[in-house]
Formats: sequence, C-alpha cells, structure tokens
Amino acid sequence: MGWKQISGRFGFAKADSQQWIVEYQQTGDQAVLAKLFMLHADALYFFLLRQSNAELAADISQQSWLKLVEQRQQFQGNCSFKTWLFSLARNALIDEFRHQTRWGFTEITEQTLLPATDDNPAEQQLSDKQQQQQLDWAIRQLPVLQQEALILQLEGFSLAEIAIIANSPAETVKSRLRHARVTLASLLEDKS
Repeated sequence: MGWKQISGRFGFAKADSQQWIVEYQQTGDQAVLAKLFMLHADALYFFLLRQSNAELAADISQQSWLKLVEQRQQFQGNCSFKTWLFSLARNALIDEFRHQTRWGFTEITEQTLLPATDDNPAEQQLSDKQQQQQLDWAIRQLPVLQQEALILQLEGFSLAEIAIIANSPAETVKSRLRHARVTLASLLEDKS
C-alpha cells in the first residue's frame, strides 16, 4: 500500500495543507504541524532519496521540517504548501551537494551526470520488480536536472509547480522532461 492510500485512509486531503499551514503560522500548534508532517513527510523523504542516499535524504528532510518550524512565517501562499516544502528541500539538497563537492561542481548544469504478461502472479511480480529496477537505474542515468524534473512529475507536481520548485522557467522544465523521456526510452530499449 502506497503513501497516497495511507494518507487517504486518515482523511487527509491536499487542500487541507493550505488550511493547516495558515493555522500553524498563526498558532504554532504542534498538532497542526503533525498533520502536515503525516501528509507530506514520506513523499518528501522519497523525493530526496531518489536523488541521494538514505542518510542524506533523512538529514535533508529533517532540516526542511526544522526550517519550517523555525521560519513558519516564510510561507506566503504563492503556491501550494507541498510545492513550497519540496522547494525548501531541493535547495537544501543542492546546498549540501555543493558543500560536499559531491560531483565537483559549483553550479548545476544540464551536463551534470549522475512487461511480461504471464498468468503466474509470482513471475509477474518478479517481472514487475525487474522492470521497476530497470526504470530506477535509467532514471539515475539522467542528468541531474532532468532526473529532478521527472521525479517531481512522477510525484504528481504540475509543470508550474515543478518550475517553482526547480526555480526555472516552465519552458525549461518542459524541455528537461522531454529530453528525460527520450533518454529513458533509449536507455530502456538498449537494456531490453
């Protein structure tokens, strides 16, 4: 069962985030913060995990939530709360990469690199898992900015929201997504 199904079982909805962040800004109520955390924490962590390792993803996720606690008034409502939260996390991740000089760069550029139809359910699960692993491998082969845009799109963000998170024009994001799809298709075709 995925996070979206779990959060739906608690009766949380995306629209609630906007109300809850406003309430949290006004009151500082920890129960409201807990609701925001329950709704978005896993998605934020997995977004970071797909671009780093488990330790760094957990660290950046925690930093993002702490920044929210310390500077809760910074959210202005120009975008959805989730978009703003992911933007905080993305910026913290980039700062950490720069700090570690993980890839030896000072500026992120486009050049920075980083089904079977069997009736047997066990074989189908194995095939699905292998396909997922191939897709994950192919996504990791994409340039960082294409990878980021694709992961955000898979997370359900709109083109406009991805542009806000990535701090890039929408046309640039659209181009990154187009190039990512072409590269993925090529990589997955070569792997078959």
